[in-house]
Amino acid sequence: MERSLLKSRYSIFFIIFLSAQSFSQPALSIKNTSYTYLKSNLEFLASDELEGREATSRGEKIAALFISEELEKYGVLPFGDSGSYYQDFNMIVSRYDENSKVSFLGKDGLQEEYIHGNEVFFSSRSWPGNDYANKEFEIVYVGYGITSEADNYDSYRDLNVEGKVVLLINGTPTIDGKEVLSKGIITKYGKYSDKAKLAQSNGASGIIVLPNDEINNYWKYFQKWSNLKSFRLEDEVNTSQNSQSIPILILNENSAKKLLLKEEFSFNDLLNDSEVVQKSFTLNTKVNLKYEFVVEKKLSRNVIGIIKGNKENLEREYLTIGAHYDHEGIKNGEIYNGADDNGSGIVTVLEVARKLSLNTKNDRPVVVIFHAAEEKGLKGAKYLVNNSEFVNETIVHMNIDMIGRRSEDSIYCIGASKISEELGKLVEEVNSYTSNFVLDYTFDKPNDPEKLYYRSDHIHYVNKGIPIVFFYDDMKKDYHKPTDTVEKINFSKLLKMTDLVYNLALKISNLDHKLQVPNN
Repeated sequence: MERSLLKSRYSIFFIIFLSAQSFSQPALSIKNTSYTYLKSNLEFLASDELEGREATSRGEKIAALFISEELEKYGVLPFGDSGSYYQDFNMIVSRYDENSKVSFLGKDGLQEEYIHGNEVFFSSRSWPGNDYANKEFEIVYVGYGITSEADNYDSYRDLNVEGKVVLLINGTPTIDGKEVLSKGIITKYGKYSDKAKLAQSNGASGIIVLPNDEINNYWKYFQKWSNLKSFRLEDEVNTSQNSQSIPILILNENSAKKLLLKEEFSFNDLLNDSEVVQKSFTLNTKVNLKYEFVVEKKLSRNVIGIIKGNKENLEREYLTIGAHYDHEGIKNGEIYNGADDNGSGIVTVLEVARKLSLNTKNDRPVVVIFHAAEEKGLKGAKYLVNNSEFVNETIVHMNIDMIGRRSEDSIYCIGASKISEELGKLVEEVNSYTSNFVLDYTFDKPNDPEKLYYRSDHIHYVNKGIPIVFFYDDMKKDYHKPTDTVEKINFSKLLKMTDLVYNLALKISNLDHKLQVPNN
């Protein structure tokens, strides 16, 4: 979308927004300047007009324009490509057409037909070529669809599946509830995407996955995900025909039972009889996978600004402060505004940048980064750390991702001491004379089941050996729901977070040494 068009749309939205504010909000005193910026910025970024800020969408581009113009207004200099605030990159967006379906064909013609996302769905883990679509295939049952020389186990032994669709059971074989294959094989073939690769290497034209308890128990989630787009960075994808996989079709219990109703063995036979499950047979029923797999290249962008430091000898030692600015977009007609996730982080970093630029007290340069496509697998951060020279000279990264909910007096602090113990101590020190939060380190435990240390943008900086601290509120009630809205944000907490991050940035930027990192 052209910048001029974006500006006109943004201007319309902003005029509407300001008009509404002038009638609904009382005048705020100068003492509340930070509050004013935090609230007004968030009310725009989490408004319906931005349509949930999904990666590559119009809403994301309007958000990027708004952020860049705020940075410019604050005196924060551009630090993106070609003297701009933007670091553009391409995303490959793929999805199944909403009219995709599967037909099972008996000897007398059509037996059953299912729409994608109903009682069957095509897995987005595969990138199938359209050459497999709209053709009739025989179906061959192959047990669990696993080959392991070490275990002397081969579902394809003496079978010819060339040009056929393979029917297999999800998971790995057990006897009396105990796994029978070696650990590495269990780990590998616990994913049906690896079973599809094996089937394809044997010449198969597709796989149909029969459900086990895992699929049955999470079926409603699979349905929810079935029509979502898949996002990949351009360099993660080889779009040549040779790289395309065979289609993967997942059945639920009802469609599986119907498919096998008139076959030699029923669905219950295959799941419950340890001898039957190892057999192979060709079904009387054939299948036609009627899908269209749509692949598009779309633009996304990180937004980057810099507050230069006061000391020339430190001008190549960067502090970075980041927040992702994308969210979930529109689903089933509902807008996912993402006020806490991660509107709260965006406006806090903006306010920290404004204060740093206004006060000019930092000796080292501070780079503020608004990552795109975090919700699509941390893609913006991954692109940035692999395509930005300044990352190689970055001494710390602070990640702000969801900080506006739950207790006003506490915040989860993740990863601060993992790479640099000194960073962890500085967080404690600065917190003690600023916000005085209770810093909760629950998610630093090695056995953290949620693995939060690995699930936000900072992990790509970690992979470069850069010390990080990640602030997070662990809001669950409205997480990734359309109910994550502005009126639920605790702006007093955002003020405290702004104070902490601003002073922490100053503290680190003015150290007489780089942060201490063992073996560095």
